[in-house]
Order: sequence, then C-alpha cells, then structure tokens
Amino acid sequence: MMAYVELIDAQKALKIGIPALVRITMVKELEGEYKSNVVDIDLEKRILFLSIPSYKGRFIPIPKGVRMTVNLFDRSSIYEFDTISLGVIKRDNIYVIPVPFPETVRKTERRKFVRIPLYLEGRFYLSDEPDAESYAFTTRNISAGGMMMVVTKKYLKMGDIIYIDLKLDNELSLNKQKSKIVRQDEQIEEGFMYGVQFLDVPPALEKALVRFIFQKEIKMKAVK
Repeated sequence: MMAYVELIDAQKALKIGIPALVRITMVKELEGEYKSNVVDIDLEKRILFLSIPSYKGRFIPIPKGVRMTVNLFDRSSIYEFDTISLGVIKRDNIYVIPVPFPETVRKTERRKFVRIPLYLEGRFYLSDEPDAESYAFTTRNISAGGMMMVVTKKYLKMGDIIYIDLKLDNELSLNKQKSKIVRQDEQIEEGFMYGVQFLDVPPALEKALVRFIFQKEIKMKAVK
C-alpha cells in the first residue's frame, strides 16, 4: 500500500537511467501511458532528457507543447511531476524528448516490493535440468520479489527450491527462475497455496519486474 507523499528536491531523486512512465491525458490522439527512461540531465540548462516513449514496442514521439505527467521509480519510491514536452531532438545520436527539469517532485514511499493481485498460469520444476518434470500452478499475487501460487497436484514444503516458468506479458517472462518456498498456507479448494521468494534475480530482471508491477499498480489506481 502507499504510505505517504511529500515534496522533495528533484535533484535528490532524478538520476540518469531511472525508468519512467509518461502519462498523457490532455491530447486525445496521444492519450495513454508510455514507457521511457531518463537518458540525460543538464543541470546548467535545467533540462531533463527522456527517451522517446514507447507502447508495445512502438515509439511515440511527443510533439512540442504537449502536457504530460512523468512517473519515475526505484525500489522504494515513486517520483512524479507534471511537465511539458519541448519537442523531439537528437542528442548524442539518440532521439530524445527534453522537458524542463522540475524544482521539486512528489515522492511516494512504497514497500520494498509492492504486491498486486494477478492470476496467471505457469509451470515449475524441482530441478533446472533440461528434462526435469514440470508442474502447473496459478498465481494469486506477485511482486518483484516473489509471488503466491496455487498448486493442484504437487505437495511442496518450506525451504524447497523450485524453478519457475511464467509469462507475464509479451515482453517479460520468468524462465527457470530459481525460487524458494517460504510460506505454506492451509489447503484450499483449488489446491495447495504457497508463498514463493525469487532467488538470485539479475538486476536487469528485477528492474523489469519493478516496472511491470508499477505499471499494473498505476492502471489499478486509474480504474478505482
């Protein structure tokens, strides 16, 4: 759950490379949420450079003058500010969108790993050997650090190491992700419910998981 919001100095929060989500609501043709990230920062000119936002792999150039809200995030916080596109330019052979560097941003504290409800089917293995037998499961919720899953035909115990295959969307999947059973709930009608912790997650995958959860979280807030 969200904890609290405060205004902080933007220079303390906005760093090169931090993932971003650009949200446009004022221009009907561009209305939506798009992936981006901070490519560069020029503090002398007070300009922040965003990568060209994208949606399902398609780049969305934001014309000069379009107002938008930018959300940036790390493990523990979301940073948000309202801004305006200064057009599309080429900087160091990369097309970017410059926006005015804000004085302050709205910082929202989050739990280390926000957990969201999500129902997906996947497979797990008791070994990472190529010919290992797989077992079906269904997720109940997921975070960047783990998930709750329901298993119908295989009893597991606390401490068991398993390997997970799970497709989250067209761009993100867990492939034989090493994991550990850290919680065992009472048996329910659908089967056995287990809490799973992801182990040895590569930084790039963790970053992608945080981004995925964040986008789902924003969409759920919008529906409410």
